[in-house]
Amino acid sequence: MRKKRIATVIAAAAGAFMLLSTQASAITWETDSATGLSPSSSGSNVWAHSSYEDASAAFQENGDWFFVSDNRADGFSAATQWRLHNSSGTLVRGGTIWMRLGAGESRWQNKDFTEGYQLQFRICRGHYGGTYLEHCGGWVYTTA
Repeated sequence: MRKKRIATVIAAAAGAFMLLSTQASAITWETDSATGLSPSSSGSNVWAHSSYEDASAAFQENGDWFFVSDNRADGFSAATQWRLHNSSGTLVRGGTIWMRLGAGESRWQNKDFTEGYQLQFRICRGHYGGTYLEHCGGWVYTTA
């Protein structure tokens, strides 16, 4: 009887782990390089600045455009890290947009987001192709 209870507890724990890990792994993190010289649409931007990173990022809701600017020759690339949440607050997409052209350069990158979803983004620095970002500024919140 005791062995049966232990087996039941182990099976329940394994099932819960599988459910949680499946939900977390359902998101594929996107990696892009900002390459556009200007967006194909016009509109106001929501900005993220950080003096520590000496970089800037912006999001233009009209057309879902990100802007990334690298302002310091420090061996790091500027990057915008972003997360998209649906109306229930569930994380549905996320990614990083790199500005790989070096200090003094700025570029745009287009995405396609579901209208009305909540977007958060921040400016970071790191090594392109690395497994982590070196440092990031605070999150900025807006609507896609």
